[in-house]
Amino acid sequence: MKKRVSVQIDGRSYIVITEDDEEYVKGIAAEVSEGLLKASRSAKNLDVRDCAILVALDCCDDSKKEKRRNKELVVKADQIMQHTNELNKKCTDYKSMLTDAINENTRLSKRIRALEDQLRVLSKDNERLKKFEPKKTDAEKQFEKTVQEKRAERLMGYVPMEQGSLFDLEEAQPEPQPQKPVNASDYAKNNKKKKHGKH
Repeated sequence: MKKRVSVQIDGRSYIVITEDDEEYVKGIAAEVSEGLLKASRSAKNLDVRDCAILVALDCCDDSKKEKRRNKELVVKADQIMQHTNELNKKCTDYKSMLTDAINENTRLSKRIRALEDQLRVLSKDNERLKKFEPKKTDAEKQFEKTVQEKRAERLMGYVPMEQGSLFDLEEAQPEPQPQKPVNASDYAKNNKKKKHGKH
């Protein structure tokens, strides 16, 4: 609601119609009076009109600068809001990842506890079975050790190789000489010589 406010500027009374508070309007009038006083002191040959123009210039300059400052602040505020929104989005993503990690950790913890319980049961069963296990003889133990060693050799790709010495090789047999064909006359001569030799 508009109202009439009476103010004093440079010793003169003015009626201002405004919706603002009366104290606020009187404060503005006091600033204008102070500006006129400073302008008249800086140049004594200026009249009231000239001083009022100088005060109006100062007010316009201050208003422009404030508007420019407000515009810059609005731009900065928009940038801050955009950055804040990005941070909020990242924070939401991190919260979701953290929730998933907590759920996975809870699941793994339950799994670990179940495995630990199962291990305790198996350990007890193993201890009970050891009591009823018959004792093995030295021969049986040696046989199992040999079987395990053979199995390990096969797993490691071990191939037994026989080693021999050059001195252990069999001597080469001489090749048989081809026999000459025997003639009937030669055979008869040989028989005579043998008979003669007997006598």
